[in-house]
Amino acid sequence: MKGFKDFMETKKYVAVIYDDKTQKLLRKWCKENGFDLTKKYSGEDQKEEDFDFHTTIFFTSNELHLKNEEKNVSPSKVTITGMEMLGLEKDIPVFKVESEAIMDIRKKYEDMGLEDVWDEYIPHISVSYDKKQRDLEALKLPVFDLYFDKIVIDDGAA
Repeated sequence: MKGFKDFMETKKYVAVIYDDKTQKLLRKWCKENGFDLTKKYSGEDQKEEDFDFHTTIFFTSNELHLKNEEKNVSPSKVTITGMEMLGLEKDIPVFKVESEAIMDIRKKYEDMGLEDVWDEYIPHISVSYDKKQRDLEALKLPVFDLYFDKIVIDDGAA
C-alpha cells in the first residue's frame, strides 16, 4: 500500500466532473443525509457550494507531459453500486460507481503511460471529507441518474 508521502507527490490528477444537475442532486442528498461538504480533502474549510463531485480517473506518480486543462465531453451516465469508506485511513465515505465511459477514459490515459498512486482503482464519488465514521449500510442510496460532462487535468490534488 502507498503511504501518505507517495500520495502527496502526485504529478498529475485526471478526473471527470459531474454536470450541474448531478452536482445539485448529490449536494441535496448529502445534506439530507448529514454529510458535511465544508471540508476539503486537506481538512481546510471551504464553502459548501465549492464541494465538487467528481470521479478521479488517475492520481499519477510519474511525470508526464500533459497540459492542465478542463474539457467538455459528451455527457455519460454513471451508476451508483454501493457505498464504502476509502482513503488512507478508510475515513472518506464514497459512492462506488460503474461506468463504461469512465473505464474507457481510464484506459486511454493508462495507454499514454500514466501510473496510478493507488494499488487498485476503485471508481467512486467522495460524498464528504469530514473524516467521521458512519454507518453507511443504514443509508438509502440515491435513485437519480448521474452524468459527467467534463474532464479535468491538473497538477494537484482534488
